[in-house]
Amino acid sequence: MGNGTIALGIDLGTTNSVVAVVNEQGVPEVIPNSEGERLTPSSVHFDGDNIVVGQFARDALRVDPDNVVMFVKRQIGNPTWHVQYDGKEHTAIDVSALILEKLRKDAEQALNMSINYAVITVPADFDDARRRATETAATIAGMKVLCLINEPTAAAIAFGANRKGDKKTVLVYDLGGGTFDVTLMMIEGDKIRVLATEGQQLLGGKDFDDLIIKYAVQAFQAEHGFDPTAEEYVAAELREQAEKAKRELSKRSSTILVIGAKGRTTRTSLTKEQLDEFISSKVDNTFIHIRNVLEHSKLAPEDVDQVILVGGSTRLRIVREKLAEFFGKDPDASINPDEAVALGAAIVAARELAEIEPEALSETVHEVVGGLQVSDVLSHSLGIGTFVPGTNRPFNSIMLARNTPIPKEESRIFPTTTANQTAIKITIYQGEFDDPSLCNPVGEFLLKGLPPNRPVGKKVRITISCNTNGMVEVQATDIETGLQAETVVNYSQGLSQDEIADKQSWLKKKTKTIL
Repeated sequence: MGNGTIALGIDLGTTNSVVAVVNEQGVPEVIPNSEGERLTPSSVHFDGDNIVVGQFARDALRVDPDNVVMFVKRQIGNPTWHVQYDGKEHTAIDVSALILEKLRKDAEQALNMSINYAVITVPADFDDARRRATETAATIAGMKVLCLINEPTAAAIAFGANRKGDKKTVLVYDLGGGTFDVTLMMIEGDKIRVLATEGQQLLGGKDFDDLIIKYAVQAFQAEHGFDPTAEEYVAAELREQAEKAKRELSKRSSTILVIGAKGRTTRTSLTKEQLDEFISSKVDNTFIHIRNVLEHSKLAPEDVDQVILVGGSTRLRIVREKLAEFFGKDPDASINPDEAVALGAAIVAARELAEIEPEALSETVHEVVGGLQVSDVLSHSLGIGTFVPGTNRPFNSIMLARNTPIPKEESRIFPTTTANQTAIKITIYQGEFDDPSLCNPVGEFLLKGLPPNRPVGKKVRITISCNTNGMVEVQATDIETGLQAETVVNYSQGLSQDEIADKQSWLKKKTKTIL
């Protein structure tokens, strides 16, 4: 392989993943996988001694559904989820690393170059746990993550490339296979400033497929009296039919679903109107988030100059019709909604690579990416656990509110609440509520070594900082003694460097079997 340096832009998707790179002419382009396809299904088949990733893994769902993993992005950052293979438990980080390894290997083959660097996109609504887990997966797959970037921001960069012009307000509507994000931003030339972002983790094409499958199963049960999905291959076939039906109904008024099990068959029609009825409430949910980001930014629908569509589920006609009605203008799908995020990530990857290895890029690429400036926001509020004054009721004291521009650092003085404290436990919460039980505890640490016999009310300064990747650091300082403690909120699921190295070693041994 060649010895040049290159950085990939990777859209690690719930249903499909895409890889892109900026070529020597400064143009971002998608890199086809080893099968010649621009989309790689985010599916993994644990097939005996082999690990199959991509379309062949997805195809195996019909014959070996128990050993096929799909939609793992919905589990990233969840320490309790795992699959069994090769005598070990493998987490969502491990499975994601397998997908990233396939993407990296295919890109190396296509470009004839070794690849060590990447920019990976994440949903804007991803919390710190999911962001760190994604970065850990890339590390296991042998890539250094130059930065993480929110998917809607990456898409806006792709749409804005080579389209210099006046300042405009842009809303990115990102409805993919498993997640929904909406981001409002100001774009002026190479400058992108995010105003507000919101999202919903479990809302996307998979949920629409589930409703179509439910409809088909009910039709079969009404005719034959039993659930056809008791046979696992039927469930796999129905999912394929549901996805196909969505695509067909974006172009035509009706389609046919065929369900067969135990020698019985049902044929039932599905019309566009029926599909719209099934999914209308879920699409309406996305407009709650749209109204929230507009309200936060003190803007009205008519203030939005451009609505950008991202994610395969935006091909649904009901989505486009509702957006056109709400904003009074047709949404922009001039870039393939499946590819926009990866293309934008590739531009950011080239910009980041220019900072550390400028000689690796042509003058043309430097000219294209050199002026790019992106200012993003915090997707979830960050707070410190304390108590309501004069009570024992726990309280989440929010220090960095959602949609605060990042990077950002904030300090606040907290009084001690117990006499004779020689150590203080500091708990960090992520969430929008005063009640800590409604928020996500994202880390805790101890400030130790405090002198005994101190009264209540001694002052402790807490400082929270969030970097451009949306990752969090917290420091506590006892004002009287100067004692300090700090933590990086770390969501590698407790993985030490040695454990990461062990996973890298296992993956390297399995590399020849990853197809």
